[in-house]
Amino acid sequence: MEVVIAGAGSIGLLIGSYLAESGWKVTFFVRRAEQAKLIQSQGIQRINQPDSAVVFEVKAETDIQRVSKDVPWIVAVKSAGVASIVDTLIAQQIKNPILFVQNGFSHFNLVSSTALPNVFFSTVEHGAGRIDDRTVSHNGIGVMKIAPYRGVASSFDALKSSSTTSFPIEFVADARKTVFRKVLINCMINPLTAILQLKNGELLVNSYAKTLFDQLYDEVLNAFPEMHCELPKSAVEEICRRTCDNESSMLNDRLKGRPMEIDTIVSVLLQMAEERGKRMPLLKTLEQLLYAVDRS
Repeated sequence: MEVVIAGAGSIGLLIGSYLAESGWKVTFFVRRAEQAKLIQSQGIQRINQPDSAVVFEVKAETDIQRVSKDVPWIVAVKSAGVASIVDTLIAQQIKNPILFVQNGFSHFNLVSSTALPNVFFSTVEHGAGRIDDRTVSHNGIGVMKIAPYRGVASSFDALKSSSTTSFPIEFVADARKTVFRKVLINCMINPLTAILQLKNGELLVNSYAKTLFDQLYDEVLNAFPEMHCELPKSAVEEICRRTCDNESSMLNDRLKGRPMEIDTIVSVLLQMAEERGKRMPLLKTLEQLLYAVDRS
């Protein structure tokens, strides 16, 4: 079994490490030649605990002409990089199954508007942090949910055999609802952790942060009450507990001086709420604070 993973950030490396561990032949498609050379020569490394690391032999390419066009793709770049990858896939007339794994909702709208014939979407609730160009730290066990959007619904069934207690994989039916549920989770965790510079678990033990977390949950679910059954507060709290030592993607971007994914996670949800006549003043304030931090 072979797979191409576009993007070797924290989530791409995490997925790639577990697929390689379960016997998949993994090729990373990356932008930077130095990262490709490092991965090709030394493999990828996953740190499960501070004193436990495993290395997996994989391939890495920067030239799409050297990448197989007859195997499934997992696109794990950040949302801002999805348009470029989609253009490349369309230009190369790649029609094999493609699984998109991003935060936010903008990528869903973009990909669904294309003519790509065999499309899946996925969300990842694991805690993960990229240490360097080839190393990822697994900071909390969650679940990877995969949903078909169009094409052959069984195209990624081979991934079922790669589901383990350390990296559970769940197949669900509704791609849009799955992606939207993750947007809500991200909006409850990422802005607060990025602004307050707290790890996920600290949202529950810091009393002031917990008050804001509770208010944010109530505000978001008031705007989208149909998601109450899909996303009780206990489920979001459990994600914080499972990934208690993890830095959210937004906090990690802030600490490393990278642009935060504010527009695709926070702004898109505010716009969706506004379209149904709902206001979210707390989330709007957090959005403005995030942009102020990002611009500075």
